[in-house]
Amino acid sequence: MERKREKLHALPTRESATKAILEEKHIYTEFPAEAEAAAAQVPMEVSDADLRGRDDLRALYTFTIDGDTSKDFDDAVSLTENGDGTVTLGVHIADVGHYVKQGSALDREAFDRGTSVYFADRVAPMLPTALSNGICSLNPGVDRLTLTCFMTVDSAGDVKSYHISRSVIRSHERMTYKVCNLLLAGEGGAELEARYQALLPTLKGLAALDRKLQAKRHRRGALDLETSERCILCDREGKPVEVLQKGAGQSEGIIESMMLLANETVAKHLADRGLPAVYRIHEAPSAEKVNALRQMLAPLGYEVRNASHGVFQSLLKKSKGTEQEALMNMLVLRTMMKASYSPENLGHFGLAADYYCHFTSPIRRYPDLMVNRVLTAELTGKTSETALRKLSNFCKTAAIQSSEREVAAMTAERDIEKLYLAEYMEDHVGEAFLGTVSGVTSFGLFLTLPNGVDGLLPVRALPDDFYIYNETHMTLVGEHTGRQYSFGMTLPVLCAAANGGLGQVDFVLLDEEGRIVPLRERRSRPQEGRGSKNGFQKVIERNHRKGRYRPPKRSRKGKIR
Repeated sequence: MERKREKLHALPTRESATKAILEEKHIYTEFPAEAEAAAAQVPMEVSDADLRGRDDLRALYTFTIDGDTSKDFDDAVSLTENGDGTVTLGVHIADVGHYVKQGSALDREAFDRGTSVYFADRVAPMLPTALSNGICSLNPGVDRLTLTCFMTVDSAGDVKSYHISRSVIRSHERMTYKVCNLLLAGEGGAELEARYQALLPTLKGLAALDRKLQAKRHRRGALDLETSERCILCDREGKPVEVLQKGAGQSEGIIESMMLLANETVAKHLADRGLPAVYRIHEAPSAEKVNALRQMLAPLGYEVRNASHGVFQSLLKKSKGTEQEALMNMLVLRTMMKASYSPENLGHFGLAADYYCHFTSPIRRYPDLMVNRVLTAELTGKTSETALRKLSNFCKTAAIQSSEREVAAMTAERDIEKLYLAEYMEDHVGEAFLGTVSGVTSFGLFLTLPNGVDGLLPVRALPDDFYIYNETHMTLVGEHTGRQYSFGMTLPVLCAAANGGLGQVDFVLLDEEGRIVPLRERRSRPQEGRGSKNGFQKVIERNHRKGRYRPPKRSRKGKIR
């Protein structure tokens, strides 16, 4: 009798899983023919006709500061010192609205996308490359149309006056964070300092202004959450070969401060004049989230009285420099509500700002493009009742769409990053690491390695006991031994398995001598139909010796089974 053949399904690869995630979230790297044709019709140079009604700022010393690999430059800065102790900061933003007219094929596609999506070595841009890297990008040495916000700032970091205008600039330099950080630290060497001699005074002036702005934000209650960014380096074939943790340097902080100030100034300008807008809002944490944080931190000796800015600042300050600093930043961040877009100005809790919008990145975010259009309508006198009503209605629609697309983009970026990180770890199976507990669940511990890679240490791989999950304090506690696993603990682990197609990394625990912790004396509640209680340990040891450890299967809910 002929044996029935089973249908074989190919295991997912990182590439196929990435495509599936992008398709599920309706994220596309290619543009439809209609949008590409429209982009091809956009002139690639600024004409004399484009300059009418604009402030000519081409002689003003301006420059951009971005990452090493950036190709689209939304913003440039300038700084002028005044004789009365104030400085005038210029933030010059690409006038994308001049080229992407509302309702056009380019606009419809940008609206549908909502934002550019970045992952590893690739990007799914909001606008075609001809615009994002070309005529809209503030590339050095060429004329570019901009919207400029000049702000005169005093020694306390307060904006004493401001002026918004349509303008044209010619960026003098394309600077990188890396080079600027070297210059600011005095580590660039004589050759680098000579190369940027004209720029260095302005850069130092921006650094001094940044310190004032940071102090002001802190005084009003803004939360200074320490976060790091993972950078995945790929080879020419797109395979991840290195994972780096990037902390924000001084120049990154400078640009953030300047953009925050421009965003706040523009948001207040729109609100004061009753103009339509898409605001960036961030509401105060809910009572449920604050209570959960209170219960988690109580055993560690931290008090959470209420949801005020001062309480959160105190928590971050008290933990700074301690082993609990990373844990505190993570818990406070998780307690915060999610920021979103709204046609109503509801303020921004995290920044402790009464007015806030996104204005400074119209190449890659649709809300910024909408703010761009509203400002242009005001500056060109197109503010009839009918025109404002249309803008107002579209701001409401754009706020909803942009919030939804932001969530889709962030989810896709996170899920795709997991695939890349897991594929990277495929070459490091069998290696030992020191991981920090970054998540506690009923089915195991999530650990984060120093390079930012996350993985699972299954509860079945914990030794000598049956572990009970305490949801309130988010701990796993041994029923017999009382051994406790909680947030922030560091544990020596072995990378037992990794799968780039599934985005999974699995760890097993090591002892002080670097050996896999034996489970033979594990006190476990009997489980019917699961075989001997030592089966999992035997699988680990057998496959570790053969160099082909297979992780325990996950159910659809993520539990070990």
